[in-house]
Amino acid sequence: MDLYQIRYFLTIAEFGSFTKAAEQLYVSQPSLSAGIKKLEQELDVMLFERGGRRILLTSAGRLFQEKAQAILAEYQSIRQDLEKLKAQPTLRIATLHTLRANSMAKIIGAFHQQYPKVVIEICNGYLQDLQDWLEQGEVDLTITWLREQDDPRKSQFLFHQALTLAVPQNHALAKASSVCLADLDGQPYIERINCEFWRTCPKMFESAGVKPKIVYSSNNEEWVISLIQAGMGMSIMPIWSDLANVTYVPMTDLSLSRTIGLQWRSKQGLEAVNWFCDFVMERDWQVAG
Repeated sequence: MDLYQIRYFLTIAEFGSFTKAAEQLYVSQPSLSAGIKKLEQELDVMLFERGGRRILLTSAGRLFQEKAQAILAEYQSIRQDLEKLKAQPTLRIATLHTLRANSMAKIIGAFHQQYPKVVIEICNGYLQDLQDWLEQGEVDLTITWLREQDDPRKSQFLFHQALTLAVPQNHALAKASSVCLADLDGQPYIERINCEFWRTCPKMFESAGVKPKIVYSSNNEEWVISLIQAGMGMSIMPIWSDLANVTYVPMTDLSLSRTIGLQWRSKQGLEAVNWFCDFVMERDWQVAG
């Protein structure tokens, strides 16, 4: 059963005539009759009483008329909703916990000024969360950690970022030209449980014979930054360029880095994804050079 058959049926029912219905629909009467005959064969019922001066509905026709009107109304409602979606598309973005909200907010704000009709929904999660959400169609785009095995046809490099020790500006280690893991032994440490590398940290400290004093654990990057700025402790974290009262100290026996970029599904057909990808390439992500 096709929508054109439903329209044929409802128009005939309204005008009580195949001839008038054909004129109203701008189709030939043989085409109209063939469409109704096919519909009756599919439904295995007679929908009209033919032969009189006016075409009448059978009992099956009256029942089908009610259902057909509902089907057509629902279809028209769907079309209207889709037109609204095209006029005001929604872009669903997922970001890593370890990307700063401050940087993301500035970029989203600038994107909104250029594309004011695009509604943006943002969520954040761990690396595996982002992969799952993208594969399952729950988000349209992720800002995530790119690895060598990622498909370049569905990903785009944004920036490379090193991780090192971040300490309060007035801490004794802030004046050191470099530190090693042993220097963290007994030091107040803020554990970043949202970090892509955090599961390796206990083994890393253990193998170096180091036991930092864990004073706080958080899956919120802004909390970690604020606690360092308040002098509560130190943490191994990504290097950002705009953090007041925080000093990054190079580590001689630890080399961590990550590549951040965009990932999307191929052939999803959402134009807003392309707009965002092109836009963010020239943005300042506040990453130290």
